Amino acid sequence: MPLYDWRCQDCGTTFEVLTTYEQSLGPMVCTSCAGRNVRKLLPLVARPTRSGDTITDDFGSDDGDDFGDGGCGCGGGACSCGN
Repeated sequence: MPLYDWRCQDCGTTFEVLTTYEQSLGPMVCTSCAGRNVRKLLPLVARPTRSGDTITDDFGSDDGDDFGDGGCGCGGGACSCGN
C-alpha cells in the first residue's frame, strides 16, 4: 500500500496515511484535530541530476549508474526480473 502525505487546512498539521489508492480519493480526517478540511500533497520523488560530467542522484551516489541500487535483482536487490 502506498503512503500518502496530507495537510490539514484547519490546524496546519502535515501527516502521512498508509492506504490504498481508492481510499485516498475519498474523504480524509486529520490525525491531530479530526478536521475534514484536508488536502493530499504531491509526492516528492528522488530523481537523477547531472553535475558536470557525472550523474548523481538525490541520495549522493556518484557511481555513474543511472539506475541506482534499488530493490531490483538487476540493481543489487532481489526482484528476480531476469536481467
